[in-house]
Amino acid sequence: MKRFILGMLLVGAVMMTSGCQQTTEEDPTQDNLEGPQLEEDVAKLPIEIKEEGARFKVDDLLQITGGDYSFDELHRTLEITVDEDQFYLIDEVPVLERNGEYLATDRIYLILDEEDEVYLPTAFIEEGLNTPLTFSEEAATFSWFGPTEAVGGPPEAFNFEEWNADQMVAYLDFLEKPIAGAEVSTVSTHLPGAPRAYRNGFHEGIDWYDFSSGGNINTDTPIYAMGEGIVVRADQEYDEYPSPEVRNQDLALTAYYGETPEYIFDRLRGRQVWVQYPNGVMNRFAHLDDIPEDLNVGDRVNAETIIGYVGNSGTSGAVNQDQSELHLHQDLLIYGELFWKPLSQEEVREVLIRIWK
Repeated sequence: MKRFILGMLLVGAVMMTSGCQQTTEEDPTQDNLEGPQLEEDVAKLPIEIKEEGARFKVDDLLQITGGDYSFDELHRTLEITVDEDQFYLIDEVPVLERNGEYLATDRIYLILDEEDEVYLPTAFIEEGLNTPLTFSEEAATFSWFGPTEAVGGPPEAFNFEEWNADQMVAYLDFLEKPIAGAEVSTVSTHLPGAPRAYRNGFHEGIDWYDFSSGGNINTDTPIYAMGEGIVVRADQEYDEYPSPEVRNQDLALTAYYGETPEYIFDRLRGRQVWVQYPNGVMNRFAHLDDIPEDLNVGDRVNAETIIGYVGNSGTSGAVNQDQSELHLHQDLLIYGELFWKPLSQEEVREVLIRIWK
């Protein structure tokens, strides 16, 4: 298996021809690589070949590229800075955020070994840093020329924190309703910022229930992509909480910590699809019952694309199998920040009504 994976990596490396860094022409060998090396702009990074692919220690990469990282043990989140680029990952969530925008790849995810050593797949270098690799059995080799400019992210004068309702409406009014025939709810508990005592936190998004939004919402109700964008997460393979007891264990942790750790928050959202739109806008569609079989990460979508169906995954209704809690939950973010952060509750209500009514 190890030889097979290595062979596939070598083939992939030969086919890789694009990127902002230049690749080396030769596939160097390194019989006894003791640590990361950088000689004449050619970096040699120690790697480990596992069944799921090649990986490296984050510490080793940063010895070559410079920068720093922090791992939050409570939230199980990883933040990395390399030159002008900021990266963010959540454990068990296969989506990489770079400078507030989410990449259309499911090849990059956080890896923690038994000793909590932090690893990443080599795809982070190829896709996150836009840098081609060549491989030997013990090392990945790439060209590294020092600091580079940030890729994507908000414009330099982006002052999102100071926006008012008019500015927010102007920025988001390209989005159509996610459910045809439904109206956005103005019930306070369905809006961002509402307390969520059961998990010791606050509501981050917008809820669409049948009783408050209409539209005859049930598990046959399609959810639309709302605008032109690209799918950056599609939970085709989703495992529900196996029992109420297991879900309650996660909720007990939120009570113990007095907040909801990010990795638990993601589990509680159930089956999800995320869509990245232009200008840093991103939508998380949560609690889905199902998604189309042909919907995949990297797919281009528009306001007429069905990205899933209303459900209750991740909720008490799902683990109790009683069909309660059927609704769509959506989170709107702008360059990685929840859209409602600079607004008052009244302004949030006004923005949603003006966009979708």
